[in-house]
Amino acid sequence: MNEKEFDIYVRNLLQNAEENVSPSVWKGVEAGLSKPRRAVVPFWRRVAVSVAAAAAAVAGFVFLKPAAPVPAEHSNPTISIASVPEVTVPLTKEELTPVEIPVARRSAAPHGSVSAVPSLQEEPVAATELIVDKPVKTTPSAAVAIAPSSVPSSDVDVQSAFNHLAFQDRQASSGRGLSLLASASIQGNERSQVGVPGGRRPAAPPMGSAEGIYNETPETSFRLPFSVGVGLKYNFTPRWALSSGLRYTNLSRTFMGDYVSSEGFAVPMTDIDNEQHWIGVPLNVHYDIVNRGRWRVHAFAGGSAEWLVDNDFLIHNSPKDLHFHQKGVAPQWSAGAGFGVEFKLTPLVGFYLDPSFRYYFNTENQPRSLRTIQPLRFDIEAGLRFSLGER
Repeated sequence: MNEKEFDIYVRNLLQNAEENVSPSVWKGVEAGLSKPRRAVVPFWRRVAVSVAAAAAAVAGFVFLKPAAPVPAEHSNPTISIASVPEVTVPLTKEELTPVEIPVARRSAAPHGSVSAVPSLQEEPVAATELIVDKPVKTTPSAAVAIAPSSVPSSDVDVQSAFNHLAFQDRQASSGRGLSLLASASIQGNERSQVGVPGGRRPAAPPMGSAEGIYNETPETSFRLPFSVGVGLKYNFTPRWALSSGLRYTNLSRTFMGDYVSSEGFAVPMTDIDNEQHWIGVPLNVHYDIVNRGRWRVHAFAGGSAEWLVDNDFLIHNSPKDLHFHQKGVAPQWSAGAGFGVEFKLTPLVGFYLDPSFRYYFNTENQPRSLRTIQPLRFDIEAGLRFSLGER
């Protein structure tokens, strides 16, 4: 029998072989199977749980640790001294004894010493004797009641208190000071595109007339009046203020008329453009109704005086247009009032919008314009306010 046949023979003998197990062994196996298995926790999870527990313990110690008591020397006691009657204690000269007070005297360093700093040597000096001729009023030991005042828990509380006081002080004085105004305004133009009425053509100006415009017809159009200006505004209280400055105003219209030159040359019935240039000085009083945060609502009223700097007429003529200039005689007075709102872009710069109504006086002595036709005008002014230092 060779080796291969021997292996096959042994395998056949052990193919269905069984070993009988005693009942006591099976009871032990069943008892082991009935016990619950312990869950196996990975090592990394156990480490993470331990670290989290340690961090929680440290955080609780830091945040829940009671504050250390304030030492007595750092407290700020409040001392109240009960009023007691004064007692006069006479003092005599014999009761006063001279006291020797050590006084530091400067002595020169010995010659050739390495140290160049002079040494200090104490010498007793007798104090001046006090001579008391009159009794000195003193009080006996007064009853002293010491009550510790409230002490902030930290420096942060003290800083917050100072910040609150500073904020209240700023609120009380907010708005006082000087500011610069830069503004522009426009007025309504309800009479634009006025048609030229039909009818007979006006007669030519008589011979020998002075230079000027004659036989004006109703205007064909009015352009929007606009103004620009600069000024100063002073808040003398948190709510009341005064403002003034300089303002330039332009008034324009187009009409038809006759023109006679200084040489007697006449241009009959032609288109004429008229531009009026005014310089005014306004004076207004302002009252702040609301001044909170970035918004300010105010009312204002005041007057203005304006002078006509140049009254320019452009006469359309062929082959060359002509210019004719006039100057104003009397100033133009006006009064107005309105409400406005301001939004603070920054603590030092604010944008404001002031709509108002304005009435113009003595219009009969002024050159023809929208103001002379309708003296009551609606004005809208917008601008920027630059703070020059509030206190």
